[in-house]
Amino acid sequence: MQDSALYLEADEDITSAIDKLAKAPGAAVQIVVPKRSTMLQSIINLKLLKKAAATHHKELVLVTGDKIATELASRVGLAVAPSLGAKAVLATAETPAALKATEEVIEAGDPAPPPPETPPAKPAASGRPPLLRHRELTDQPALKPPPPVPPAPEANIGPDPETAVPATPAGAAAKLPKVPNFNLFQSRLKWLGLVIILIGGYWAFMAVFTSAKITLYASGTQTSVDTSFAVDTSAQQSNNANAVLAGRTITASKDLSGPFTPTGQQDVGTKATGTITISNCYSTTPQLLVSGTRFQAADGNVFTSDSDVTVPGGQGSGFFGQGCTTPGTATVSVTASANGSQYNESSGAYNIPGLPQSEQTGPDSITAKGAQMSGGTTRTVTVVAQSDVDSAKTALVAKDSGNEASELKAALPGGYTAISASESTAISAITPSPAVGQQASTAALQLKITYTVLAVKTSDYQVFVHAAEQKQIGAGNQIYDDGLGSAQLTATGQDASGRPTFHFNATTYSGAKLDTTQIATQLKGKRYGDAATVASGLPGVQQATISIWPAWASNLPSSTAKIKVVIKIAKQ
Repeated sequence: MQDSALYLEADEDITSAIDKLAKAPGAAVQIVVPKRSTMLQSIINLKLLKKAAATHHKELVLVTGDKIATELASRVGLAVAPSLGAKAVLATAETPAALKATEEVIEAGDPAPPPPETPPAKPAASGRPPLLRHRELTDQPALKPPPPVPPAPEANIGPDPETAVPATPAGAAAKLPKVPNFNLFQSRLKWLGLVIILIGGYWAFMAVFTSAKITLYASGTQTSVDTSFAVDTSAQQSNNANAVLAGRTITASKDLSGPFTPTGQQDVGTKATGTITISNCYSTTPQLLVSGTRFQAADGNVFTSDSDVTVPGGQGSGFFGQGCTTPGTATVSVTASANGSQYNESSGAYNIPGLPQSEQTGPDSITAKGAQMSGGTTRTVTVVAQSDVDSAKTALVAKDSGNEASELKAALPGGYTAISASESTAISAITPSPAVGQQASTAALQLKITYTVLAVKTSDYQVFVHAAEQKQIGAGNQIYDDGLGSAQLTATGQDASGRPTFHFNATTYSGAKLDTTQIATQLKGKRYGDAATVASGLPGVQQATISIWPAWASNLPSSTAKIKVVIKIAKQ
């Protein structure tokens, strides 16, 4: 059977040690005494321990490295071990014959007893003892009484009995009268009062401010919990039976701005202009060419007419394959179809792509000839493009993406939990400066971003989750860790009523029931060692740690309100 170990406090007395020894389980007990303890320095205490062990039929071993304690233990026949679990040794020691008849052993290091004092002489009997002790002023030389003054010869009057100085017996030394030292008496009273105040203040401080935290490391069973719920922003109360939690929409808006570099290119050159003369040998009937009719030069450059033009019919006997002697002609102003100096065409022939090919070929056709074109220039500038705005917007949103959680948290009212799976972002008021299409080498973008999330009351959320977890782990177990801090929430769409729905998954730990209030009541006021022993022996608890404030306190507070019991999962 494994030995029981008793840990004694530094200020523990022999009575408490014997009581713990009697209550210790098992037939073998090891008593561990701290180095600061003086309990093992007395052979009387060791004999009492040995007697108690024999009375309760227990095998006793002292765990100590103190040489004096080891020597005294060997004299009374107690086994000693240098450490807990080490082999115990029963040392032998020769006790001097002169010490065998005594109960207490005087060690070599103890001071020698003081010499006997001569009993003081009894004072002469008086009517009653004085109220105050007088102090002998022995540090001053004795004063001789003044010699008696003889009476005047002419006066035959005896000495006054009230003023006469009594004669000093022969051979006796004169002594001063004892005068009470009231200043010393008052000083001692002040110090006594100060000590009482300090002691009372200390105990009041300990009673008011002492607190303790007990952490129980329990063996928990891991369980994966899955459930689903909907959030109704129009509901005033949650309906756990239907898995519907009352919620509200939380929004947080902020303005973002930042510079960007325009990359758009714009042609700001000018178009060439001129005139084109049209000849009609195709028909004797006038031909109408509407505004915008295209004329194409030999190099492919296109000009368009600025207005409608009617070309008179041709004249002469050469029609129908015989040649046109007098074609009808008309001149119209034209403009290049694009900017650029390449449109400054010299005079030359132009095709009219809009006419049928039969009207443009042969001797009987409609032809066009242009004069010198001028005014066309080539010039390209950088402007703000829509693609530049889109890229700048994406960059601003990405830069702020890490702040949405903090923005929503700041807007979240107290007592509410945000459903992270419902977060959304909206962007509005996008304003580039300069505007799109404007010439610029640098630009800036301003926009408004709005974050939105659904939130439910924390208490409703916890009640719903705990009910689902308790149903899964069984009513006979207790939830140690509900897993809410690491739960996974996923948006799953909407229910039949259009309410957003979510899937909940968490890993929970559960085990034997531990009532923290009852545990605090059970441990209040106990010594540190006793409380640790009781807490470690609770069902399902692998280990218990206790921290007491202030650090020098050796007992737990006597009020359960100042004891906090925390349950954690024991890590394997």
